[in-house]
Amino acid sequence: MTDTDIQSKLAEYEGIVRILTTKLEEAVGEIDRLRSENSQLRVEKSDALTTLQGIYNNPRTTEYNRVRAAGLALQHELPRLKSVPAPLNLIAEEVKDYIPLAELVEKRRARQDRMSRERAEERNRDRELLPRPSRRNGGNGSDGDDTAG
Repeated sequence: MTDTDIQSKLAEYEGIVRILTTKLEEAVGEIDRLRSENSQLRVEKSDALTTLQGIYNNPRTTEYNRVRAAGLALQHELPRLKSVPAPLNLIAEEVKDYIPLAELVEKRRARQDRMSRERAEERNRDRELLPRPSRRNGGNGSDGDDTAG
């Protein structure tokens, strides 16, 4: 091996050591961040709802996990709808002139048919009273005197 080969190998290994050192520093920083986050979670109120809220509020969490955490937390964040007692004390009274629905519909349809017939008769009567246009002038409003003008 020549001196230049040794120098090139040494430079290559130094580059690898620099890369590994950078990655190690990044890993140590991530470990420190996770340790501080872990200790913070242990100090805070650590019930299930708080944990879920922490997950869906964390921008570093994956979108899938954020959506799942939000969906699970939703049922505990919003109160369920419950039935409430009626605000008024209402008592139903018996109707004096009760008409069964089928009979009422039959009466209303008969009334509507009668009104439709009467209206049609009125229209026919009005048509009979209106003067009919003369067929001589073609109904164009002229008197047949085309020389005027």
